[in-house]
Amino acid sequence: MMKNTVLIIDDNTALCENTEEILQLAGYKTWIAPNGKEGLELALLHKPDLILCDIMMPVLDGYGVLRALRNNEETVNLPFVFMTAKADKTDFRKGMDLGADDYLTKPFTGDDLLGVVQARLNRSVLKNNGLLNTQMESSCCRGHDEYQNDLDFLTEHRTIKLLRKKDMLFMEGDSSSFLFFTMSGKIKVFKSNALGKEYIVHIYGAGDFLGYSSLLEDGLHRESAMAIENSEIALIPREDFCKLLYSNSDVAIRFVKLLSVRYSEAEDKLLKLAYSSARRRVADAILYLSRKYMEKGKSETFFKLRRENISSLSGITPESVSRNLTNFREEGLIEIMDGMIKVSNLKKMELLKD
Repeated sequence: MMKNTVLIIDDNTALCENTEEILQLAGYKTWIAPNGKEGLELALLHKPDLILCDIMMPVLDGYGVLRALRNNEETVNLPFVFMTAKADKTDFRKGMDLGADDYLTKPFTGDDLLGVVQARLNRSVLKNNGLLNTQMESSCCRGHDEYQNDLDFLTEHRTIKLLRKKDMLFMEGDSSSFLFFTMSGKIKVFKSNALGKEYIVHIYGAGDFLGYSSLLEDGLHRESAMAIENSEIALIPREDFCKLLYSNSDVAIRFVKLLSVRYSEAEDKLLKLAYSSARRRVADAILYLSRKYMEKGKSETFFKLRRENISSLSGITPESVSRNLTNFREEGLIEIMDGMIKVSNLKKMELLKD
């Protein structure tokens, strides 16, 4: 049985290598291109089963690649997925108008990547076998337009709450009246025990929704949320959110998937807290923060080093965090300078043994 082939086009070397590794482990054959021009050449040469492409690149951007492919009879139907960190909805709309099949918003998880890739490949098989007719295709396009318009309705023209670093968005036990959408900045969601010790559940960045689980349950926040840098948060009234869930199944499915991902992540964290060493847990916390702070187009990641946040993520004391950070620096895994941390070798850190 032949392997499905995937072409990855992105000028971020680290992202390309990580994406390639995940896809190869899942059984896909891959090619990598560092810019749009080389990517287009590889696409025309190999005719891959699917293309993952960045938008902003040197030489030829993602829009140019997609436009060229859609104007070529041999590649007009190649499944094409944009990978982008850009949150501006005009970029999403422009891509769909040019004929993109889907989007992956950076940073994405391995599950996000494999889910989109497999879904697009399955759809391509159905289409090539004649199981998707023109009427069905146009219906799906209308469905996507409706879905995108509804997401626009959720996030546009909303009251914006400005938070300074360390400002609270909500407290555990507060009544939930809004769905929150992160326009910019970063928000940590955490739980505290009776002694005030924090455990960070998740960190949300630009383009993320939060607060939906409390709206879907009993209306009370089960965690607290605090800005860890200056942030802008759009406030979406509970009534608008619930009305949209009942009227658009695609939007409802998206939030069900978000809940599923969050619960899976929580289970993984519990497993690591129970069985991983302090060394492994600190490494995982650093990798998590590194991905959250990864900047577009850069293979190196810098972020502000706060022992307290690493301690809250890993579930160990700040003193133990400091010891492990010192060890990682001596081993050449990280660099620490002026309160900033840089992961020198992401792959080596990921494969770190206890």
